[in-house]
Amino acid sequence: MFLGIDLGLGSLKVSLVDGAGVLVADASSGVRTDNPAPGRAEQHPADWERAMVEALKALGDRCDLSKVEAISFTAGTHSSVLLDEGGDVLRPVIMWSDQRAGAEAEDLNRRMQDRLMAIGHNRAAPTWSIAPLYWLRRNEADTVGRVRTVLFAKDWLRSRLTGDRLTDRIDAQGALMLDVDRLQWSGELCDAIGWDLRTMPEIRNPTDLAGHVLPEAAARYGLRAGTPVYVGTCDTAAEVWSAGAIRPGDTVVKLASAGVVNVVCDRPTKVPDVPSKGFVMLGLFYALGAINSCATAHKWIAELLFGQAADGDAFGELDTLAGRISAGSEGLLFHPYLLGERAPYWDPGLRASFVGMNITHGRGHVVRAFYEGIAFALRDAAHPMRAAGLTIGPAALIGGGAKSDLWAQVIADVLGVPLRRPVHGDASYGAALIAAVGAGAFANEAEAIDKCVAFGPDIAPDPERAAVYDGLFDRYRRVKVLLTEINHEISGR
Repeated sequence: MFLGIDLGLGSLKVSLVDGAGVLVADASSGVRTDNPAPGRAEQHPADWERAMVEALKALGDRCDLSKVEAISFTAGTHSSVLLDEGGDVLRPVIMWSDQRAGAEAEDLNRRMQDRLMAIGHNRAAPTWSIAPLYWLRRNEADTVGRVRTVLFAKDWLRSRLTGDRLTDRIDAQGALMLDVDRLQWSGELCDAIGWDLRTMPEIRNPTDLAGHVLPEAAARYGLRAGTPVYVGTCDTAAEVWSAGAIRPGDTVVKLASAGVVNVVCDRPTKVPDVPSKGFVMLGLFYALGAINSCATAHKWIAELLFGQAADGDAFGELDTLAGRISAGSEGLLFHPYLLGERAPYWDPGLRASFVGMNITHGRGHVVRAFYEGIAFALRDAAHPMRAAGLTIGPAALIGGGAKSDLWAQVIADVLGVPLRRPVHGDASYGAALIAAVGAGAFANEAEAIDKCVAFGPDIAPDPERAAVYDGLFDRYRRVKVLLTEINHEISGR
């Protein structure tokens, strides 16, 4: 059996998969995000480790983890863990959803966008590690002066098992400090923010061996000492791959903490408005349009409407309410900019809004408008991708939000493409398959997908609802434009 461990924004999940790609069991434990100010999001690595202990304990209560042949990890990219000389964490981690580094991103693009594109294949944004690290250099210089090692989220977790100091080429690219063509850290980009290149980790492929479970880690986590541990990669790359996207043009839509439209391609886009990264399969890339708030916004809506904590995968009553409302939510529009926005605007000063509310609107209208707003935002994020010549769809639909039949149908109707849901399509499953490939259970990454990935029935867009949404999408975009100035006043941008 093969163990995949994924750190998401809201929880850490572990999945045990057999050699045929069948999910044997999984478990999870929540992690906390601190929001010390609007637009800021931080987490504590000690909380990640606590969640990993709890999730593995729950899994071990049901399965014999001594039979695990290999382990690998995934997590959201861009989130940098700063370690001192003794390997201790220096400060809470600035997460990928944090928007504090907008001014730093603007400064980098103003000074050297051409060089960023030439070396890192992308321009700066508050999400990419280079911008928050630059913010730390400007605002917490004493802390930065004590940094001896930078690890990304999944790499720090993996190091708790093996003691290694490695990363993979995809997470490295997410720092925007990598010379992508040479697959080595760029002295020029590190110097641009005054960062010591020597603190950056060594770079490997996702399926490379990172090390073995140390005896003390085996005792702590209930694993077998000596179990091989493979490097792994960022969550989206693993999810896109394990959702069956292995050829140029394959499309995957993700409804997780962030919402993402992904298209596999045979070369990097090198278009400022269309980020692209390397892929699990060497020689391929994936282009993406990512929105900041998706499942996190769903949790926010659930708590707001029902006054109690709600898991990001919990739909039930919300779907029942929203299912009674017709397409278009009777004039109610939602813009999901709870954490600013990435694609296509790259604007941390945007704010969320409901527009068009009247006294007849109830909770069902709010939930349906939420689902439609996320779908419109994804269509908006895909606009530059289509302009760059990429084709969107048919698509696999993954993430916690894919469990909602209603939300899935809204996504199909708004994007105007057929969708299908993989039987198993999350990052922890992808991490387990990476471990299997690394351990030699499959000849290569493509064989693993061909043998393991299965899908449920297609979800076809409804022509009548799609026509309604085509008409409303222009209104959605016009409202965004009209509110941008006041949003910037509110946010101080």
